[in-house]
Amino acid sequence: MLGGSVDFVDATPSDNASGAEYQQERFSIDTISPDIGHFLAGVALGEGSFMLVCRARPDHRRGWRVSAAFNASQLDAAPLELFRRTLRCGTIRRAGNGGWYFEVNSLRDIQSAVVPFFRRFPLVGQKAREFEMFERAVELMSAGLNDATYVEVLQIRERMNGGGKRRHTMEKILRDYTPNSEPSRAQG
Repeated sequence: MLGGSVDFVDATPSDNASGAEYQQERFSIDTISPDIGHFLAGVALGEGSFMLVCRARPDHRRGWRVSAAFNASQLDAAPLELFRRTLRCGTIRRAGNGGWYFEVNSLRDIQSAVVPFFRRFPLVGQKAREFEMFERAVELMSAGLNDATYVEVLQIRERMNGGGKRRHTMEKILRDYTPNSEPSRAQG
């Protein structure tokens, strides 16, 4: 229950990573209690964001790295620690306003924990639409981006968060796109 004290999900696997014991410890969204899941979905509804982040990276073929991120912020770190321990991923750090910031930046963690969590504990309203767009972009990124899907992810990003105030617009990113045919370079 979510009364006065909250029992955190133990996010630390044991040292014994083989056999049946490991199988029982394997993380599953289905093991999250509905009380905790719905509470965390409420935190995300109010203070969470799904983002597609673009950073200039000359070492990437397209000159830009596109990545997915989920975050939530609170003045109290306890709900964010509950998020981190329940999803078994992400980091918590101090925010500039004296509060706390939980974030998941790993595409693998977003695929295996964040997306399944919000499928099981759905959001409502605009935040649900943001998640649907985010989920589609994560799916595309997970499959590997070719030129067409790269542009599709950028188009999704433009529609997310009400268009938002972005430092780097899709037009700028595509204008700066200079393909490099060297196969040894990382993909963007």
